[in-house]
Amino acid sequence: MPFDVPVRFFIVPFRLIGSLTFGIALLSFLLLLLAFGTFIEAEYGTAVSQFALYANPWFHLITALLGLNIFVSVLLRWPWQRNHIPFLIVHFGIVILLFGCFLTWQYGEEAQITLPEGTVGMVAVKPASPQFMLQYINHSDADASEMVHIPFRSGPFSWRDYQYDHWKQKSNRYKLPLWYAMQTTLPFLAASHSVSLGRGEDASANVEIEVLDYLAHSAVEPVPPLDLRIRWNDQWESVRLDLQPQQVMSGLTDSRGVNVTMPHGQRITYNLALSQKELTAFRQPQTSLYLLPSSGLWGEVVLFHNGKHYSIDVEDLKSLEDGQYYTVPDSALTISNVRFRDRGPIIHFVAMTQTGDREAITLFPDNPELNVQARRLGIFGTYWVDPTRIMHESADHTDNPMLQRLAAPRLDFLQGMDGNLYYRVWSGRQVVADGSIRIPHTAQSERWEADDMSMNSVSIDTETLSADFNIVRFVPQDVPGGRVVPAAATPQQHGEQRVELRVLFDGAEDVFWIRAATPTVVPLPPEQDQIQYLYGNNRTLAVQLNFETLDLGFGILLKQFDKRTEPGLRMSSHYSSLVDYVEPTDSAAAGLARRSPMFSPNLEYYRTLPGGADILISMNRPGFFRGQSVTERNEIGQGRGYRIYQASYIGPFYPDQPQFHEIYDGRIFPWESRPRESIALSTLSVNDDPGRGWKYLGSFLIVLGSALFVWRRSVRVPHEK
Repeated sequence: MPFDVPVRFFIVPFRLIGSLTFGIALLSFLLLLLAFGTFIEAEYGTAVSQFALYANPWFHLITALLGLNIFVSVLLRWPWQRNHIPFLIVHFGIVILLFGCFLTWQYGEEAQITLPEGTVGMVAVKPASPQFMLQYINHSDADASEMVHIPFRSGPFSWRDYQYDHWKQKSNRYKLPLWYAMQTTLPFLAASHSVSLGRGEDASANVEIEVLDYLAHSAVEPVPPLDLRIRWNDQWESVRLDLQPQQVMSGLTDSRGVNVTMPHGQRITYNLALSQKELTAFRQPQTSLYLLPSSGLWGEVVLFHNGKHYSIDVEDLKSLEDGQYYTVPDSALTISNVRFRDRGPIIHFVAMTQTGDREAITLFPDNPELNVQARRLGIFGTYWVDPTRIMHESADHTDNPMLQRLAAPRLDFLQGMDGNLYYRVWSGRQVVADGSIRIPHTAQSERWEADDMSMNSVSIDTETLSADFNIVRFVPQDVPGGRVVPAAATPQQHGEQRVELRVLFDGAEDVFWIRAATPTVVPLPPEQDQIQYLYGNNRTLAVQLNFETLDLGFGILLKQFDKRTEPGLRMSSHYSSLVDYVEPTDSAAAGLARRSPMFSPNLEYYRTLPGGADILISMNRPGFFRGQSVTERNEIGQGRGYRIYQASYIGPFYPDQPQFHEIYDGRIFPWESRPRESIALSTLSVNDDPGRGWKYLGSFLIVLGSALFVWRRSVRVPHEK
C-alpha cells in the first residue's frame, strides 16, 4: 500500500508561513532590531552596529523569512483577481527591495583612495576588509614565489574586551544587550589557517597561521631599562641599558639597539631580535669564535643564511672593482657594490641570491647594534676583526681611536622573541663565551626584579678575560623599546590595530606582534613593525596585516583640491576635488598607478577618457563613472558603475614642512603655469552598489501599491454609502 500523506500536512505550514500574523510578528521584530541598531550606531559607531546586528546570521535569517512570508502570501491568493493588484504591487515591491539589499550586501563594493594633487590612482583600499598578506619568496626559483591573501575578520573591539566582566564595567548605554547580540558573531573571529605555498615542484611550503590576540586600538608602552651589575677588573658597577624605538623610515636603518661605554673602556650593547634566525646567527658565531689564521689584515665577514655560516675574507671583498661580483663559496650567494672604510672599519655591500633578489648589508665590528641586515633575503652578517693586529701591522692605524675602542672587551645582550635574554662576550680579539638567561614564565609579562642572584648570575673566566654580571631588572619587550598594550580610542586619536600571530613555517615557529597598515593614507613601504620575515629552507615568508584592495580598472587623476573655511574660523565649510578619469597608455604607468600613487607619474602616459575631464567632486556632489573597454582593464572593472564621493583630506602642506617635499617634486603640472606653493591629499570614497536600481524600483512599487490601496478605498467607501 503506497504511503499516502494528507494534503493538510503541506497546506497548514504553507498557510502559517504566509499568514498575516506571522508577517506582522516578523516585521515587528525587525523594526525593533532596526531601532536597536540605530541606538547602537549612535552610541558605538557604524562598525559596531554592522558587526553586532546587520552582519549577524539571525538578522539575515529574519529578513529571509520576511521575504519568504511575503512571497508565500502572494502565492496563497492565486488565482489573482483584479482587486489584488494593489496588494500584489506592494508585496512584489517588498520582495524586490529585499533582493536589491541582498545584491548590495553580496556584491557591492565600498573603498577609499587617497591621492596627492597631480597623481593618478587605480587601486582603492577597503578599510572594512582586513587581510593577511603572505609573500612567499623562493631564493632559488623565482617562478615558485607567490602572494597569498587570507581574509581576517577582526571585529570592532579588541578580543580581550568581549569578556562579560568587561561589559559590566562600561558606562555606555545598551552595553548588556549589545554583549548578548554579539555572542553569535564571536565564533567567526577565531582565525587559524593552513595554506600550502609555492608552485610546481616547490608546492611544499606549508604555513600555519593563528591569531592569538587582536587589539583594535593599541599603543606601545615604554618598559623600564635593563638594569645589571657587572664586574670588570675586580670592580662592580651598575649599568642601565634603555632601548628606545627608532623613529625612522623603513629601509634606511635597522638601528634600534643601545651601546654603553664603561669608565675603563669596556662596552655593553643591548638589542632585540626580530626573528628566530637572527637569534640563531647571534648565538652561533661559528668560525668567528677564533679568526681564521688565513684571514687578511681586515678580518672576516660571517654571513648566516639558510641555516649555514659562510666566512669571507674582507681582503677579497675590498679587491672587487665596480661591476665585479664575488661568489660566496659553497653557496648560491653573490656579493657586489662593496664599499669599505678603514677608519671604522665599516663595510657595505649588496647580497644577491641566484634568483636575482638583491638587498644591502652594512656591518660594524664595533657597533653590532647598528648593523643593517638583509632581512627580506634572510641573510644576517657580522664583521669580526683583530684590532691589535691592524694597529701593529699598519702604520696608518697605530693610533686609530676606533680600533683602540674595538680592542676593549664587549658584552652583547640580545632579547629573543621568546622573552629570554642571550649574551655574547667579545674579549677584543675573539668571542670567549656565550649563553642565555632563562626568564621564569610567570615573569614574562611583568617586571622581573630578581632577589636570588644565583638565578641570573654569570661568571666568565678565560685566559684573556675575567668578568661577572648579575641581571637586576629585566622586562621583556614586544617591539623595540616597549610592550604592546590596549589603548582607548577617542574621536581625536585612534590607536593602531595590532595582532599577535603564531606562524609555523617549514617546521620553525615564531610568535610576534605586527601592526596593521593604515588603510586611508597614501601607500608606503611597510615599516619595521608592519612586516615580519620568517625563514625556511632557502625561502622567506613575509607576513603583513593589510586591507583588501579594489582595482577600479580606470585611473583617477587629482588635478586640484580646494578647501574653504568659515569666515573668521578655521573650520572647513566646503572642500572639493577636481579630477579627470584617465586610462594608462603604457603598461609601466599602469603598474605604478596600481602599486602606489605616492610619486608623481609621467602624465604623458595617460589619456583622459571621453566625458571624464574636469569632474568636480564635492561633499554633496558625487562623481560617477561607468566601466567601459579601456586599456589595461581587469575584468573586475568591466561594466561597474562607480559613484565617487568626497570623504576627507590631508593637509595642505607648505614648503617649510617636510611632507611637502616628500609628496611634491617641484614640477609644473600641465594644467597650471607655475610651481605649487602648497600641496594637499584628497581621500575619495568609491562606491559600487549593484542593488541600487532594484531598491529604487522596490521602493517605487511599495509607494505605488500603497497609493492604489488608498485610491480604491476612497472610491469604494462613497459608493457603499
